[in-house]
Amino acid sequence: MPNIIRKMWGNLNSLVESRPLLILTAILTITLIRAIIFVVHNPPSLASGETDSWWVIALNLLHGDGYSLCLAKYFPFCAVTNQTTAMREPIPVLFFATVARLGQESLWSATIIELVIYMLIPVLLFCLTKEWANTFSALIAAAFWAIYLPALDLIPQVSSDLLAALFVTAGILMTLKARKTLRKRDWLIASIWLGLAAMSRSATLVIGIVLIGGQGIEFLQRRIKFEEVIKPTLMITSSMILFMAPWLIRNQIELGKPILGSSLVGYNLYRHNYMIGTNSYLRYVGGIEGYQATQNLISSRPGELVGTENEAQMDSFYRKEAIKIISAHPIRYLQLAAFRFLPLWFNWKVLEAYGIPTGHHGYIIMGIQALFLILACIEAGFHARRTWPLWGSIALLSLAYMAVDSQLLYLTPVIPLLISMSAGGAEKLLRQIILPGAGIVP
Repeated sequence: MPNIIRKMWGNLNSLVESRPLLILTAILTITLIRAIIFVVHNPPSLASGETDSWWVIALNLLHGDGYSLCLAKYFPFCAVTNQTTAMREPIPVLFFATVARLGQESLWSATIIELVIYMLIPVLLFCLTKEWANTFSALIAAAFWAIYLPALDLIPQVSSDLLAALFVTAGILMTLKARKTLRKRDWLIASIWLGLAAMSRSATLVIGIVLIGGQGIEFLQRRIKFEEVIKPTLMITSSMILFMAPWLIRNQIELGKPILGSSLVGYNLYRHNYMIGTNSYLRYVGGIEGYQATQNLISSRPGELVGTENEAQMDSFYRKEAIKIISAHPIRYLQLAAFRFLPLWFNWKVLEAYGIPTGHHGYIIMGIQALFLILACIEAGFHARRTWPLWGSIALLSLAYMAVDSQLLYLTPVIPLLISMSAGGAEKLLRQIILPGAGIVP
């Protein structure tokens, strides 16, 4: 029996090496059919996810009303003259404004584009995994994307998440290429993709920090040429500045403050940390509770607010109050930040905070997350130096969200990186089970 299994394994490897594109096409076909069926049963609507903000801002921009939308659940002083917003990053808004114009403002046009983005990611995921691992692992990665349920949920809604995942995957792929070729062109392309990602989901800005820091550490450890460190550092930094500058300048002019990413950071910082001084603080704060908490805060500071504050001013107000609470309870804040690993990676108790039971679907997602995380850790244990741009990006983005607010949705931009590493771990486990003692391919 072991000999038969080994022969089958050998035949499978031969097929993978001789017909990788055929197998990838089959995987993509299955993925597409599954996605279409899902969308047919879950048609798009303004109530889907964050569509009520991303799509509405895009339409307002298209209609000549400017980059505008005020949601009273976040910013209480909405008025006709107080609609200027910075709560959603610009690249997806501009992108979907173009989609809306071409698609006659139909939500189905946006859903079709989201489906296209969804299908492009496994193609890039295959290329990314093959770049640092092998063809077998790359095909496993594409197949893993097909079973990743949270990504399916994003297709019938308008948001930045799939778009950011696409940009991050392309950016890390080009980063790995650039580390091999050392060509300025490759570093430039990588920097552009990462700049687009940062202006789609601003938290992904930390990936640039990971790459700059990682190159510096490699310079110290491997004694590589200094120009090989300074070249990508300058390109990544310049790209980030180039993409962020128009947004910063616009926010300074329109809102009186150079908001770097989203004006919701202050709100989230307060909402998800306001309860640190109570006995029940290791939990996720749902929308209704968060709204009540901010309303109580505003009513308790009648002399500080005049009732006409814009998003930037409310962002500063929320931040100031949140920092007061965190400063008064630093140990509890650190405990809460560590606890946020659970909602970030497994959506633990997030749905319950909104009055929705987790259900079988939610527990299946938790199981998939746990499996991918374990497999990725196995891969990192074998090839930490080779894969540091991937796991370093995942780790630092996780820490950034754990400091403020965490739920599984926020990991979407780096999920392809996680899947890429988990595919490598899965390939190694299969090889060790079927060919014990064969060793790990370096």
